[in-house]
Amino acid sequence: MIVQTTRFGKIEVPEDRIITMQNGLLGFSTARLYTLLDDDISSPFKWFQSLEIESLAFVTLDPQIVISDYKISLSEEHLKKLQAKGIEDLSVMVIVTMTKDIKDVTVNLQGPLVINFQQHAGIQLVIPDGQYSTRHPMFGDKLRYSESQQPSQKEKVRHAVAV
Repeated sequence: MIVQTTRFGKIEVPEDRIITMQNGLLGFSTARLYTLLDDDISSPFKWFQSLEIESLAFVTLDPQIVISDYKISLSEEHLKKLQAKGIEDLSVMVIVTMTKDIKDVTVNLQGPLVINFQQHAGIQLVIPDGQYSTRHPMFGDKLRYSESQQPSQKEKVRHAVAV
């Protein structure tokens, strides 16, 4: 699929890289098809680009980079929507709100994106209990990211998801 985007121009997105967000994202319920764009330059950040609205793209990040004990709960219904057999099939990302001043950058820990890349299915959770904020400071205490310290995908999911 060839898609025109505001930030990246025309991009080719293979069918196996298209993610269907069942209910869209909060505030963008009509946009349901996305792809995840990454490159070495922007690591650890990745772009969650809409394939339906050329100007709609979100900067995302693994939540473990910001808060090491980040946990979400998934129900059997969530797993069913994601066509997942278990949590090992899933990846968790959070949306980053960029600002002019780096110290004011925040992440939305209350509305994580949970994606099953094998099944090309995703959902945005809303964690209602007030445990997490929609504007958690990214650089609150310190930035935990280091290429050599990055846990494996299985370790990340195991720490981020509880069924």
